[in-house]
Amino acid sequence: MSKAGLAQFQQVFIEESLEGLDTMESSLLALDNGGDGELVHTIFRAAHSIKGGAATFGFPEMSSFTHDAESLLDEVRGGKRVIDSVIIELLLRAVDCLRGMFARAQAGQPLNDAVSDGLRAELATAMGRAPVAEVKARRAEDHGDVWVIRFRPHAGMLAGGNDPLRLIRELTGLGELTVAAELDKLPATLAALEPTECHLGWIIELKGLAKRADISAVFDWVEGECDLTIEAKHVPAPEAAPAPAAAAPVADVGAVRAQRESSAESSSVRVSIDKIDGLINLVGELVITQSMLDTFRGGEIDPARLAMLEQGLAQLGRHTRELQESVMGIRMLPIASVFNRFPRMVRDISQKLGKQVKLELVGEQTELDKTVLEKIGDPMVHLVRNAIDHGLETPDKRRASGKGDTGTLKLQASHRGGNIVVEVSDDGAGLNRDAIVNKAIQRGIIASAEGMTDDQVAELIFQPGFSTAAVTTDLSGRGVGMDVVRRNVSDLGGTVTIRSTQGKGSTFTIILPLTLAIIDGLTAAVGEERYIVPLVSIVESVQLRAEAVRSVAGGGELFRFRNEYLPVIRLHDVFNCDSAVQAIDEGLMVVVEGDGTRVGLFVDGLIGQQQAVVKSLEANYRRVQGVSGATILADGSVALIVDIAGLVRMQGRRKAA
Repeated sequence: MSKAGLAQFQQVFIEESLEGLDTMESSLLALDNGGDGELVHTIFRAAHSIKGGAATFGFPEMSSFTHDAESLLDEVRGGKRVIDSVIIELLLRAVDCLRGMFARAQAGQPLNDAVSDGLRAELATAMGRAPVAEVKARRAEDHGDVWVIRFRPHAGMLAGGNDPLRLIRELTGLGELTVAAELDKLPATLAALEPTECHLGWIIELKGLAKRADISAVFDWVEGECDLTIEAKHVPAPEAAPAPAAAAPVADVGAVRAQRESSAESSSVRVSIDKIDGLINLVGELVITQSMLDTFRGGEIDPARLAMLEQGLAQLGRHTRELQESVMGIRMLPIASVFNRFPRMVRDISQKLGKQVKLELVGEQTELDKTVLEKIGDPMVHLVRNAIDHGLETPDKRRASGKGDTGTLKLQASHRGGNIVVEVSDDGAGLNRDAIVNKAIQRGIIASAEGMTDDQVAELIFQPGFSTAAVTTDLSGRGVGMDVVRRNVSDLGGTVTIRSTQGKGSTFTIILPLTLAIIDGLTAAVGEERYIVPLVSIVESVQLRAEAVRSVAGGGELFRFRNEYLPVIRLHDVFNCDSAVQAIDEGLMVVVEGDGTRVGLFVDGLIGQQQAVVKSLEANYRRVQGVSGATILADGSVALIVDIAGLVRMQGRRKAA
């Protein structure tokens, strides 16, 4: 097979094996929480498939490593060993190590490293057999994998009635024997033999780690009455570095996951046969409709046939919408692929922090676009880590506040309208208003918290570099978490909000579009141009009187909207549109929300709602501030899609200036 053909199959094997590793990890975590023994068989089957595939597709190091883990699992499966937390932890680290091997395989790097070598030694020790390094050390002390013993008795030994089989029986105590006899000419009577003649010999192979001295001791009592040679034959062992004196390095789960996620963006998507059948049926319907419409080509359409044409066009439109929905359905994947990474993370972080955490997953089968799915992982990691580190208390603090020892962390996904809603909630201490206010005043973000609601105080944690942690750790304290969450969610066209009650817990809510390929929006007119405002960002549209807008220092404008003053962004100023409406009472104010902030977009008017197929402006032209993409309208013209979060950030920079 060519290298290109093998590489294609290797990629499929890697994708399937990564799914197998996910199965192994989730089953090990379930075992750690008291799952039944059937999970052991599930883990063993996944490991066995990975081992066989690795050997088949040219990854011998991976196959050998998986064989060691599989051997330990086989002892558990066979009832020779009771699985406990120590073995589960070792096998979880083996899963992480295999993920690292797959990442290096995709990058064309050597598969083995210090982590894999150290874990192989630990797996060998767990099974009670010597690691390769120890075997090599024993060889240096005159040991052999197989001893070849050539033994030929002299005639005097045979004449004296000494039985060579007695020697063989004594050798069985030193290891596994393979015995072969050598026949020479055998006289009719033993009396005819000369004293030094040798007629019958034996070749014995002894497997084990017996010393030469042990073997020689067996033949001490026939010394001088036989010809004896003892030779060591070494069997090549799998290459492995000696086990380190200190504890074996532990694979960085986060780094391995990140490598996998980055490579997953170009991976394939598994599609159910039902979705494929639906597409085939729709294509068939489109062909029939096209054939019907072709009958109108090249001729005049009389009134009698006009109704038939209108019916055909309506049918074509209906099939096109159904085809669009079916194609989008292929890209829709369950959010379980994101949720499933968190049981392991919660286990590791809670153990590290000495906390007891129960993870609840709700709505794992909620589907969203693959592109959104790939990008939502990082924000959720930040939220989960913060919930365990900052939100949930240690058992003693929970008992002191009248709670149970175990805190609850809940991840929930659901559809709401045309969006997906993901909630990360905990029953911990909630946000500390005083600590947030003091930190914000200290950093000069606010002068005082007088008149600020709890929700407004909570919004302060999304400020760049904001952290109330007293000590910087590898989990928190650097202030690079929540602002990243909001920025990443905003880049997806979504929003993130927070509800918190001190002493009761917090809930972070992420609202995202189902897909980034097609969005629902309102078409806004600005001069001669058309812009698409994403529907998910629109709060309300209002017609204002001229006196409703007030100018403020620095050239900004504000208007009152539901007991708060919002800044005005004139789209014709942002995008330099000619012949646009200037007077406030002649245009329309569209209240939108982005980055947790509401602003008013002043436009000439709204033309209507439509679905927009998003085209990348950056790939075809260049990046433009305040624009997230472009779409083609029904008349063939191009309309830019407004980036609400980008406009809000532009407004913030203008205000600061």
